[in-house]
Amino acid sequence: MSRLVGVVMVMDIRREETLKSILSEYYRYNISKIYKPNSIDGREFGFNFFGGSFKRHIEFKVFEEYVNYVQRMVPKDVYYSIATYREPTRAMNEKGWVNAELPFDLDAEQLLKTSDELIKSGWISQSVYEQIKQRFLYLLEDFIEADFGLDEKDYMLVFSGGRGYHIRILVEPYINLDQKLRRQIVEYVSIGYKPSVPIKANVFQPFCHDYGWSRKLFEQIRVMEPSQLEELGLSSDLTAKRVISAFRKAKNPSSVRLNRSEFTSMEKLLDFVLGSYTVAVDERVTVDINRLLRAPGTVHGGSGLVCKAITKNDLESFDPFRHASMENVSRKRVHVRRVPFEVIINDESVSPELNGKEVELNSALAYYVVVRGGGDFIDEAV
Repeated sequence: MSRLVGVVMVMDIRREETLKSILSEYYRYNISKIYKPNSIDGREFGFNFFGGSFKRHIEFKVFEEYVNYVQRMVPKDVYYSIATYREPTRAMNEKGWVNAELPFDLDAEQLLKTSDELIKSGWISQSVYEQIKQRFLYLLEDFIEADFGLDEKDYMLVFSGGRGYHIRILVEPYINLDQKLRRQIVEYVSIGYKPSVPIKANVFQPFCHDYGWSRKLFEQIRVMEPSQLEELGLSSDLTAKRVISAFRKAKNPSSVRLNRSEFTSMEKLLDFVLGSYTVAVDERVTVDINRLLRAPGTVHGGSGLVCKAITKNDLESFDPFRHASMENVSRKRVHVRRVPFEVIINDESVSPELNGKEVELNSALAYYVVVRGGGDFIDEAV
């Protein structure tokens, strides 16, 4: 038994060494792709290293110190604070908080409300990434831009390198918000609309405003199809049809008027619409004013994909496997144990047909397969 434990430990060490060597190659030739955060001398940095150690409360006075550290130390994961501090290296209550970006994190498992074991273990297919991206675009266009009035100069869009995307709002007044106000923003985005009270006996005004959630829900109910009513069991419900007719006749949300039975029917329609249009952002990330977020331009050690800043124009065609891969030239031999679906990185693929076989792969694809638990490096054998 002790010899078996020793063999496993040696294999784990060799595996970690090989993974680290692949990251080292990436940083050797791509260090210029690391993003330079503003106010870098006020940021707290954190690093997760191969072997399991984690260090934080680290400060860099200039950008060159930061990238040289990454290149020299080859951490598995790199993070920096959304906040800026007067003293970043001190204990949390002594740092002297100045302000903090307002981040939104859309994660596959939470966003899609799934218990899928593949997604939970990090295996995200291209089709799932596409679903996440569409929800991300919805959050960006219907909330960040339409409701908050922001444009591309005010925020940064980032593929996390793992299971989703980040929006980081960089401007006032958002960077000055405390935790209570940030939680209210999460509630607005994630929970949505609450119907208003009656304006007089048996007359209800569902919407007091012509913007925000009022506008979103007003527009969605106006265009509801018979198939959606059938899905709700309301295909023969004359009251529900009167509600939709009233919405279509109204010039704007605040002009809608309903009686009590119509208002009750409308609430059923709203529940249906809200289920499709609320966005499940990670509340912990948005509310935590001291949060460390993954650093753009660095590699996600749990996937081998690059945490990458992207423009809105590039987002529509963005494919993590194509556009966030390490541009490495080395190759590694891998014993493929279990790959659940085809993965294409750097114009090379692995698929379930290769399960149980030994193959030579580009090191970026090899990293992804091995770190996700789908295979082993051949030279790990002892």
